[in-house]
Amino acid sequence: MVQYWTAILTEAAIFGVLALGIDMIWGWAGDFDLSAYAYFALGVYVTMILTIGKPSPPVEYILGWHLPYLLAVLISVVVVVAFASLIGAVALRALREVYFSITTLGAVWAIYYLVENFTPLFNGYNGLSGLVDPMGGGLSYNAYHYLFFGFCLLVLLLAYLVVMRLSRSPFGRMVRAVRDDELAAAVYGRNVFWTKYRTYLTGAALAGLSGSLFAAYIGAFNPLDWRPTEIFVLYAAILVGGRGNPRGVVLGSFIVYVGFVELTRYIPSPSARPELGPALRQILIGLLIILMLKFRPGGLIPERLGTDDSRRRWSTGWLHPRPRASVKIPEASTPLSVESSDS
Repeated sequence: MVQYWTAILTEAAIFGVLALGIDMIWGWAGDFDLSAYAYFALGVYVTMILTIGKPSPPVEYILGWHLPYLLAVLISVVVVVAFASLIGAVALRALREVYFSITTLGAVWAIYYLVENFTPLFNGYNGLSGLVDPMGGGLSYNAYHYLFFGFCLLVLLLAYLVVMRLSRSPFGRMVRAVRDDELAAAVYGRNVFWTKYRTYLTGAALAGLSGSLFAAYIGAFNPLDWRPTEIFVLYAAILVGGRGNPRGVVLGSFIVYVGFVELTRYIPSPSARPELGPALRQILIGLLIILMLKFRPGGLIPERLGTDDSRRRWSTGWLHPRPRASVKIPEASTPLSVESSDS
């Protein structure tokens, strides 16, 4: 049981890093990006082809190097950012709102079908496998997973601290200003495209990093493991925790992936309908999104805006409201009279 929960929490930590990247693109910049899961999958594939060595026939894939895992992680993040720079340059230059989302969705489906059907790239439908003990040391199965769980928590903590620092920096405030009113930000001399572009690339880097972690966690990967629709589970986590608030995003990731994705696996399914359980899981996640949008659209930990004074007011909340200043209206000393004259 301990090993089971360690695996579940490790997965939640990995997807927490990915959710932080998506929240920068959507929560901060306001761009509903649907290609982040492609960056995640690309991070998995690149990490594996850099670490598992040469392919053995009939398996086919490019490179096949034996690099140290941490070096492979760094290279995969660079590759993902380089790829995202191409998509971002097209999608962010002149597209907004639903057109931006459609463009990024088209990009992720194009990558998905390319990986599936072009076998020499990443072995097609069969995918890649063989990433065993990437941390080294020859540890036992359980010891390795405990160590890797601690490593994922450390990466999540570092990613959270970096994102939180950026969120409170002038850069974070500038991104939100562009999100709220692009025209006003441009009038005040802000480069709207460059602001969104930097945010997009930073979010893609976190997506690639989470993919590298997932490669070491699962040890094998194929197109069936990264359906593009999985992105909506991450958006559910962001909505539950609090869009635009890194602390809320991390909390929402653990709530959704532990409380909804994993615990709902115990929903019984009739023997004649084995697909009923997985379908109910998706229904519950959809209901969760609807309920959060209806009753708490800001999430469990809403986004904090403004100066320290606004944060102090938010922290006191409605339990300790600030007293309102009373305004006394002076009484009129002499009533006004209106005389009418007959014409």
